[in-house]
Amino acid sequence: MQGYIIMKKTLAILLSAILLAAAAGCGSEGDAVTGSEAPSGGDVTTEEAPAQTTEYAPSFPDNADFGGAEFKFLITGNTENNWKKDDFSADEMTGEVLNDSRFERNSRVEERFNIDITVDEQYGSAKGSGSGFTLLSKSVMAGDDAYAAAMINGYDICNLACSGYLYDLAALPYVDLSQRYWDQKANEDLMILGHMYYTTGDISTSDNDATCCYFFNKKLVADYSLDDPYALVNDGKWVYDKMASMAGTVTGDLNGDGKMTSDDSFGAIVWDDSIMAAVNGTLGKCGTVGADGTISLTINTDRIVSMIDKYCAFVFSDDCYRYQRVSYDITTPVNMFSGDQALFFIQMLDLASYLRDMQTDFGILPVPKYDEAQSSYGHTIGSWHSQFLCVPATLTDPDRTGMVLEALAYESLNIVTPGYYEKTLVGKYMRDEESRDMLDIILSTRVFDLGWYYQLGLYNDEILYMVYAEKNDWASRYAKYESKALEDAARINALFAETIG
Repeated sequence: MQGYIIMKKTLAILLSAILLAAAAGCGSEGDAVTGSEAPSGGDVTTEEAPAQTTEYAPSFPDNADFGGAEFKFLITGNTENNWKKDDFSADEMTGEVLNDSRFERNSRVEERFNIDITVDEQYGSAKGSGSGFTLLSKSVMAGDDAYAAAMINGYDICNLACSGYLYDLAALPYVDLSQRYWDQKANEDLMILGHMYYTTGDISTSDNDATCCYFFNKKLVADYSLDDPYALVNDGKWVYDKMASMAGTVTGDLNGDGKMTSDDSFGAIVWDDSIMAAVNGTLGKCGTVGADGTISLTINTDRIVSMIDKYCAFVFSDDCYRYQRVSYDITTPVNMFSGDQALFFIQMLDLASYLRDMQTDFGILPVPKYDEAQSSYGHTIGSWHSQFLCVPATLTDPDRTGMVLEALAYESLNIVTPGYYEKTLVGKYMRDEESRDMLDIILSTRVFDLGWYYQLGLYNDEILYMVYAEKNDWASRYAKYESKALEDAARINALFAETIG
């Protein structure tokens, strides 16, 4: 099942070197915005690419006609809170901007190559051996060529990569991952030993929806005469301690029953997975790919441990309503925030779709930095909710797959991204111009943490179990699983090294 990868190893290594160089110097240009291409704002430090005089467009053979062949995507992911994200189903124009953008993109690519884009949606568990891993691995082992490509959750897709079930995208003909419609930060964070088995970019919006951020209630900011959060961001003063201090001013037992429940007022409504966002908000990671291309365990630095302490002190206090301890249903916390019962709501960008009818104005903010000295913000992509593009190792027509995916990514830059960003996120959900600037910061400073996705030492679980237990015992949890985490990293590096030969 590693046949195609091994056959193309020389090309993979060559392209990987090019990609690593591109990741260091590639910046944004033009009006389209994606997770890695959003123009920076505030004090974000990014290096912009030199201005280009012509717009790049991929080139394909004139006779590329695939005779009406089906091009099937497998779409899987976690079903928690009905999280179902499908970037490719669009059977007709409906008047809904994002659907119609996808329909136009698909139609252009279908007509260009004479193919029929179809989707097989199979949602369910997604913890490494979920529906994505099971279905794609069975297809590869059977050699049935059932899927041309897939969008699969981070946990499952990492297991597929380690097990040899995926085609190296850096070796896929016609795919140029250095182009701006592919996420350059993903190239930097997800490539191990020169292998790029999964990625994202303009071709998908689900990764943007799964990016953690802060929403804030403008009425409560005014009522309590709090500092302008936007000004704090622009002045480089939006840090965790400042956020916690602001949150503490609005907490109150509204009904006087001596208990803090959903009937009361809180500084923040918290999704427990936000501890992962706090870690990545320091620009640190559970697992980091170093200059030698290998992954190593990096979660127990002084800076990350200090942030864990800050997070626990804040979230374990009465200032926070932790709704996952009550129910995974998001209805109650959304009603609380809409009813002016919380200053902040720490969630993912997808939450904006739930706040469309909120009467009080709200804004959006980056995840706070660790301190003012930190050079940039950092934004995690929810491990449970992530989706990445991949290709089965046994695909029989690499040329066709490469052409179609490259064309879809390019057309997405021109059609889907503007529909998602300008007309949906900004045009439909956001309430002010400042939120546009905040979105630019959030989507240009994302962190792809392979330590979470590869479940090094099961720290992705342990850090959440600590939150569930409402006890900051990180030191003992880290010590208990450190040897396993180091073994996990060594095993992953060895598996990737084997494919180089």
